[in-house]
Amino acid sequence: MFVPIHKDLIEFKIRSLHLLVFVLLLVFIYVFSSCSNDTSSGINSIKIPKTNNSNLHLNDLAKNVSKVPLETKVGAFLTSILEVKRFNGNLLIRDTSGSVRIFDSKGNFVGKLGVRGEGPGEYRSAYSIETDQELGLIYLGSIRKLLVYDERYEFVKEKKYSDFITYISIVDHKPILIFGRDWIPVEKGFSNQTLLFELSPDLDITDSILLRNTILKEAAGIRYTSKHYLSNSRDGSFLYTPVLTQENILRDTLYKFEKDSIIPHLKFEFEEPHFDENGKKAVDIYNIMHSSSYIICEYARNKDKKLFIYSKKESKGYNFDFGVLDEDDQPVVLRPLDLENDIFYYVKEEKFQNTTMEEMNPVIGIVTLK
Repeated sequence: MFVPIHKDLIEFKIRSLHLLVFVLLLVFIYVFSSCSNDTSSGINSIKIPKTNNSNLHLNDLAKNVSKVPLETKVGAFLTSILEVKRFNGNLLIRDTSGSVRIFDSKGNFVGKLGVRGEGPGEYRSAYSIETDQELGLIYLGSIRKLLVYDERYEFVKEKKYSDFITYISIVDHKPILIFGRDWIPVEKGFSNQTLLFELSPDLDITDSILLRNTILKEAAGIRYTSKHYLSNSRDGSFLYTPVLTQENILRDTLYKFEKDSIIPHLKFEFEEPHFDENGKKAVDIYNIMHSSSYIICEYARNKDKKLFIYSKKESKGYNFDFGVLDEDDQPVVLRPLDLENDIFYYVKEEKFQNTTMEEMNPVIGIVTLK
């Protein structure tokens, strides 16, 4: 059953020794998050207009832009890039083939991460990757298996889970897994659940939270391939998980990790209408990324892709159609690379020029915002 509110609703299911404390927090958060348009709630809000209100280019926002042309050779060919991580000066790139390839800072191909397969220490397809720079570890999520590699890209250990690993991140050196459970039959339809698990260094589950439980009349599930659910910046760790199926609320709130809880932190006020004349969602939010100096929202209005960049220093936002324009007047979407230092990346395909040769690998743009 849909709850007729305009603020994101969050439910917690917590297994820990402090259950009573968490239950009290749950009640507080429920009341807090059920007042969608109450400006007295204490949550800061950022307005996002319907129209493009900026003619800025990337160079207007960035203090540095560098390009890394990825080498094209046997074994290095990429399809559509889904995720880029920086590790020990190299780039880890996950694409739609399900592999993770390693390139150095100049774009030279180094090799592949891990071994594809069904056996121990192998993965069928990579669905998310994360790095812990200080501990020198790489985490790779493959369906229901989490694998760990060291700074030499050698396999260390693995752990199997009962749920599909949708996303991996790190908070205070603790691996955080986000699982999606879709199409669970319930009394009035189907339930789509989003769960967060905290792991120990041995990859055992130490805590779990039911982030969201969406009830749908029909079995449906939509995933956006470029996932950036959790942001680590100098201001802390922030969480946004989208719901892209049809519902009658707009999930417009960014949450923050505070000790043993997750609390509402920031609300986006999208200009009306939020729904079309048929009651369908007019706004779909894909990602909210929180860096030390910027907040970036990747969304769509009436299926048209948008990118909103908000400067915390200037208290000013910039709304772009699809993405911010590069030097070729082509829109590019900024994605997180090092949020503590306001560093992002974008992917730009090379122009196809010769039908007798393989198509060139993309170029990765590395952007440090002002």
